[in-house]
Amino acid sequence: MSDLIIGHVIRVHGDSVDVQICCEELDIEHSGKLHRVGRIGSYVVVPVTTGEIIGYVTSVETRGELEPRPNPGAPRRIMMTVQLLGMVRNGEFARGVDEYPVLGDPVRLGLDDDFISIFGAFVQTAFAEQEYPRSFSIGRFAIDPDYEVYCLGREFFGKHVAVMGNSGSGKSCTTAKIVHEVLKLPHSQIVMFDMHGEYLSAFADENLNPDVNVTYLSDRNLVLPYWMLRYEEFEQVFLDANNPANINAQRVFLRGAFEKLKRPAAEQLNLVYDCTIDTPVYYSLDQLRIYAENMNNARYVLGSQSYAFSRLPFRQMPPVEQEKLVQTRKMEFNQGNPEGEVAHATFHSRLLGLVNQLETRLNDRRYDFLLRPFAAAKRNPDLGSTFSENMTPGQLSLATSQVIRQLLGRLKTRKNLTIVDLSGLPFDVVDITVAVLTRALFEFNFWSPVEVRQPVLLVYEEAHNYLPRDPKGRKTFARDAVEKVAKEGRKYGVSAMIVTQRPSEISETVLSQCNTMVLMRMNNPDDQDFAARVVTDQFRTLISLLPGLRPGEAFILGDAVLMPMRTLVDPPPRMPRSANMDFFRLWQTGGREGDVEAVIDRWWRQTRSDTNAPKSAPAPQTPASSAASEGSGDKPLIKVTPREDAGAANERQGFIREDPPPTVEHCEAPAAAEEAGAGEADQQVAITHPAPNSATGKLAALAALLSSKKQ
Repeated sequence: MSDLIIGHVIRVHGDSVDVQICCEELDIEHSGKLHRVGRIGSYVVVPVTTGEIIGYVTSVETRGELEPRPNPGAPRRIMMTVQLLGMVRNGEFARGVDEYPVLGDPVRLGLDDDFISIFGAFVQTAFAEQEYPRSFSIGRFAIDPDYEVYCLGREFFGKHVAVMGNSGSGKSCTTAKIVHEVLKLPHSQIVMFDMHGEYLSAFADENLNPDVNVTYLSDRNLVLPYWMLRYEEFEQVFLDANNPANINAQRVFLRGAFEKLKRPAAEQLNLVYDCTIDTPVYYSLDQLRIYAENMNNARYVLGSQSYAFSRLPFRQMPPVEQEKLVQTRKMEFNQGNPEGEVAHATFHSRLLGLVNQLETRLNDRRYDFLLRPFAAAKRNPDLGSTFSENMTPGQLSLATSQVIRQLLGRLKTRKNLTIVDLSGLPFDVVDITVAVLTRALFEFNFWSPVEVRQPVLLVYEEAHNYLPRDPKGRKTFARDAVEKVAKEGRKYGVSAMIVTQRPSEISETVLSQCNTMVLMRMNNPDDQDFAARVVTDQFRTLISLLPGLRPGEAFILGDAVLMPMRTLVDPPPRMPRSANMDFFRLWQTGGREGDVEAVIDRWWRQTRSDTNAPKSAPAPQTPASSAASEGSGDKPLIKVTPREDAGAANERQGFIREDPPPTVEHCEAPAAAEEAGAGEADQQVAITHPAPNSATGKLAALAALLSSKKQ
């Protein structure tokens, strides 16, 4: 292969080498294919004594003086930096380098045969003879789209994963693609926190009816009983911090009230000695409000422990009976400063802010999912008969298990995906909602016996909104809960997928625990620097290539792939509603006229159910039989399809584009929408791979490689 030698090693430093290009022509034709020498992102090979080192070109530059103007000639000394990825020995690729090149070693172009060795080495790991598939397809190799990129499922999900990139880089479509692949497994379980209500359309029909294996929970049918909150979380929602002088009194009251109001449930469940203020057992929120209002006005008979009620019969009751009255019904106290009475030293006139907060939240319909579980359960078909005001405190505490069952899809009909739509919730409780649900799922697996423990994937979409790197003095319950999952979840079968457009604003503890990174286009220098800190040293040089990625293109790093894979991510069968609005086109065409009164009505009712309706029909869904066959363990690792024509693969620009190439199919809007004047509505675009049109020798080469492995 002397005709493929393009340079020599002139410097070796750690995990990279510098190469001086020695060939006169920078365009080399081999086997009918044109190779450009020194192209960033291309692969090269460095032969050494025991094998061949595979490297990745990360930078190219000239050294020495250039010819003066006018009409200078081509640069005489061209250097390129090559990141060392791994070695090929006996036709098998392995990550890592244990024999480094020396100065003067030749460097040649990376060929299709090298790619076959690299991908073929993955076969024994990804498709070992087992009863279940060990990998899933995510897209195609960007350098050579004939090769399909697979990720090892155990490594991808077992040690957490992060999907990071700018808005518009294809994060949502990539996330939907990954989830669609996982849903092919019959016992998979995913809980997705959807910040903007984007993902229902990706897992529902054109009428937004969720698929049979999908549970969709929004502000209309989500049930999160308030007694599942820890004390600090409850305090965050209801404590009135406007008057610092009253904060301590409110805290003292709440701690004492929780112990008293949770006692009936604890007694019925035999938890009296184990119950704490954080134990998630039932207590009445209305009773707490009444108790707080009474204690805000409470007065004692001077020199005794008896409450100074305004009505004499109540004054004469024993203190124990009086305490029950104060906790259960509104009581009247004398106003002013009557003789023989003394105000409560700690609580008098200091709990009014807490009472107002309780009343304000209880009267706000947006908090019904949290504070009025009985009403919210009536809108949830799976939980309608679970919560009733006629049930005892112990029964209501046990009913919480149904909430966990619904999240984990363990109801009468098995569900594999639960989408928690956070877009309609008040922003001040989004953090607590994510925290409570995350903690509940982690604790459930933590306390489950190992033999019955089932793994669950938690997807945190737009995670920078509630997993901040800098809390700025406020409590961040979601960050604490997710950090615990990141640090300890893999041991108990709880994995996290972090999806964000601002990695620099996310908890470094969370991202540093993500063993697999899906890095998409990223322009912000702060985000690039932060991403470079959380990836391994060996791959930090790849961060500089992120701004040049196309929409839908990503670098996949980590143990789930054999080496850093520049990948064209396949679009999911149906798209999430994450596309940008075309301002200029709509300003030109006018679009459809909206009903202002209907919008205001939705505003009043605080419902977004109508706004999430798709404008065009979704792409056809892969039949279940096809999905099952694709997920089988007999599927070959490398799918080799003939190339379209020279350079045609570079026409692929992402999931959505204005002027699609011939390989892009439009999903037209429904006829009913066109009749209603929706002819100008956005068309969703689904990218399809070109159909095979010629034979190729790559499949035969791979078959020979696999045959030799078996022998």
